[in-house]
Amino acid sequence: MINQKDREEVIKLLDNSDESVTLEDLFMFDLSPYYNEKKDESFFSKQLEFIQEKNELSHNKKISFTFEQIRIYNGIVENNRTIISAPTSFGKTMLVKEYIFNHQPNIIVFIVPTNSLADELLEDFTTLFSDLEYTIFDSIKKAETVNDKSIFIGTQEKYYKILEYYIDKIDLFVIDEAYKLSDQIKGSREVILNRVFIDTINISKQIILLMPLVNSINGLEQLKFNILKSDYAPVAKYFNSIEHLDQRIKEDIQNVEKNNLIYFSSPKKLEDFYIKNLKEIELPIEITDIWVKRVEDDFHPDWLPIQALKIGIGVHYGPMPKFIQKKVIDLFNNSLIKNLLSTSSIIEGVNTPTESIYIVSSKDILGNKNLVKYKNLIGRAGRLGQHKVGYIYYDTKHKEQFEKANIPYEQIDIVFVLENSAEIIEINREDSFDKALDLSKDSSNENPSTPKPYLEHSNYENVPQIEVSKLLNKHGFTVNQLKIFLDYVQTKPKYFLGIIGKIEHGIDTDCFNIVLNSRFATFTAMVDELAPKKRNIDISQIISSLIEMIYNIIPFKIIPLINFTIDINDLYNEYNGINLLSDDVIKEANKKKAQFYSKFIGIDNPKNESLIIINKLFEYGIPYQRVKPYLEIITEKLPNKFSIYDIKKIIFADQSMNDLRVYFE
Repeated sequence: MINQKDREEVIKLLDNSDESVTLEDLFMFDLSPYYNEKKDESFFSKQLEFIQEKNELSHNKKISFTFEQIRIYNGIVENNRTIISAPTSFGKTMLVKEYIFNHQPNIIVFIVPTNSLADELLEDFTTLFSDLEYTIFDSIKKAETVNDKSIFIGTQEKYYKILEYYIDKIDLFVIDEAYKLSDQIKGSREVILNRVFIDTINISKQIILLMPLVNSINGLEQLKFNILKSDYAPVAKYFNSIEHLDQRIKEDIQNVEKNNLIYFSSPKKLEDFYIKNLKEIELPIEITDIWVKRVEDDFHPDWLPIQALKIGIGVHYGPMPKFIQKKVIDLFNNSLIKNLLSTSSIIEGVNTPTESIYIVSSKDILGNKNLVKYKNLIGRAGRLGQHKVGYIYYDTKHKEQFEKANIPYEQIDIVFVLENSAEIIEINREDSFDKALDLSKDSSNENPSTPKPYLEHSNYENVPQIEVSKLLNKHGFTVNQLKIFLDYVQTKPKYFLGIIGKIEHGIDTDCFNIVLNSRFATFTAMVDELAPKKRNIDISQIISSLIEMIYNIIPFKIIPLINFTIDINDLYNEYNGINLLSDDVIKEANKKKAQFYSKFIGIDNPKNESLIIINKLFEYGIPYQRVKPYLEIITEKLPNKFSIYDIKKIIFADQSMNDLRVYFE
């Protein structure tokens, strides 16, 4: 078996144009991607050329599989349930694309951890598979059964909303970054990911789980997954501790010859570093004034990400509209900007190959619980076809921590949540998991859950537990969240803001109230109102907090909680004849939702179809006021199963919507 360390030494020699590396060395170490650098007129060279042609990908003739990739690909073909555990640069998604292209399964579901990655794959898959008559989508306008040749690509939350439409068997079910099934259940993201996995096991003909390279994978033994592991990586890594890392970054950022990704553990640390070290730097940048002006008009000219971009430095972090994130990544991947400051949003967010990674603050990626995250980050240093060798830099004062983190994969183990019966109960899937273990039983038409004693509550005892279970399923809430909710509503007085505080900890009430207040109609007005209340906070961080509140917290945390609150009250009333909550609490909850929809969506109580389309545009970062004149046309022309790229097509086909094209530059 080839040793990966030895393979990396050959790659490093090749990167230095070392003449001692021969074609035979490349063959011996399965480095076929580099054959062209050493090919000659010899018979051996011609043989290797023939092998490369034979191993060309069907969906991309410019790429040939290595022998190791062929081994893993054959494993996918031969097994119905597969886990692929391999490094970031291995090409796991490429294997799945090749399988789809060659075998063309009819109904495909591809779950990814972030909306940014989903958008990247939606664009890629649309280009690649539309000619094969696939419908590629992440949203559905009107309820309809999914039984046509289609590929859903999206987060677990989006799939969860349409799971009931999959009446027929799913031919191929894929989860990217499936190691997240091992994350401790802390909130709705972990709950829903595990729920959709359990709910889809027995309605899927084939399942592929993609994850980074680890030693052992525990918790799925009873589900009979075939584990395919490879440590193969066609790029090498250098690790360097630097005494004065801040100064080194400042110097290297001004070197426009190479790409640099600078990693921070939080947006605040990123912004503090930029203000202290980089804001006076000016680098070349190719970006239209129209795009910059639009971002400044829609948001705020003092927002640090746009200030940084204007001087040639990209910023990518969580509280940022998607079209801006996409613009920054496109500029970086095309080397139109050479430097990208980022937080963990980059780790599973998007494809960002770079030559060098500087880890400025590492609190969130070091330690035993974060080793996979760390490996994912450093895996972005070096990329086949661009950088043979990747460089990782860190501060000398953190050297001991990094040396501990740089353990071989043989020391990293994964234990899935499904190994823990308490966690299965918490996500309200105990019976479903028991059914999933009975592989001979087709449970596709059975009720996915049955009542259990753990749902009993003295204040809710008259409500059938099966109805409570359905309510938890509908809203993606955990059993523990239900208990917290019911415990709180026994206290007096009861306020909806109190419910928010109990379920969604750490909500900034000043920011929340200002965002919902119609008196502050523009983004600038909201900033001006919030700034005096946050005197110790930088203006850009205030802007970011407002963006996160508008584009993330309210639509994806608060409004789901409002809907859950209203439904749990209605269900209690149905079986007890009285309300669980006071009229004032329900009125307040409905008022908050109406305020948000009225101010940012333009309708107090939008219909489901309109709301789905508006949410899609809103999720992308396009303000409702910009879309309002064209919403009816977009709704009419949009296919029932759609993605943002279907909306883009409509916008670019209609000259009257020229104003919206700037968001897709």
